[in-house]
Amino acid sequence: MIYVVKDRETVASLVSSIGFTSTYIPPTSIDVIYAVVQAVDGPIRVCIDGTPPTSSKGMRFLKDTIFEVWGGGALAAFRAINDGGSANLEVIYMGRG
Repeated sequence: MIYVVKDRETVASLVSSIGFTSTYIPPTSIDVIYAVVQAVDGPIRVCIDGTPPTSSKGMRFLKDTIFEVWGGGALAAFRAINDGGSANLEVIYMGRG
């Protein structure tokens, strides 16, 4: 299977729990299968079950960590928050080529 870039975005201002922009994720965008995410400028906390992350809840990713979020359910339920510093997310949305 060959995957190609479908779109990208910067998710900024993670002072409160925030998810991906809905136009990029299924069912709005049926082409997107997964997202490649990088925590930029600081560490973040992430939940992929719709639970809002906090400073003590969620997986912690350090600055410049790159990870993937697969599947429509996880993409729709994804939430991230700053965990010290002033983190942003760089996101690349991938789909079938």
